[in-house]
Amino acid sequence: MLIDAVTSADGVIVSCPEYAHGVPGGLKNALDWLVSRDAAVAKPAMLMHASPRSLFARAALAEIMRTMSFALYEEAALEIALLGKKPPEVEKILAEPANRLAMRSAVSAFADFIRSR
Repeated sequence: MLIDAVTSADGVIVSCPEYAHGVPGGLKNALDWLVSRDAAVAKPAMLMHASPRSLFARAALAEIMRTMSFALYEEAALEIALLGKKPPEVEKILAEPANRLAMRSAVSAFADFIRSR
C-alpha cells in the first residue's frame, strides 16, 4: 500500500522524530520498501520537523531520500517546536497566526515546486 500511495501522490511530505541521532528504524524500513521500485524516482518530497534540534535525523533523512532519487525540495523548511509539548499546548502553538501562516506558506511553496516539475 505504501508503494501505491507514493506512486500515485503528486508529492510526499515527511516528518519524523530523531532517534539516537538518526532516522527511526520503522521509517527507514518503510523507505527501504520503495528502493527496488521506481515510486520515489523524481517524486517531489519535502521534510518538515517538530523540533529544530533534530539536525542529525534531518540530515540523514535528506541523504537517504536524495540517494533514493526523490526530488527533494529544500528551499522552504518548516520547523515548529512541538517536542515535549502536551496536546493542548500543541493545539495552541499550531493555532498561532504566525505558525498557521508558516505552515500554509511552506505547503504552498511545495505545491508550486510540484507544479514546476
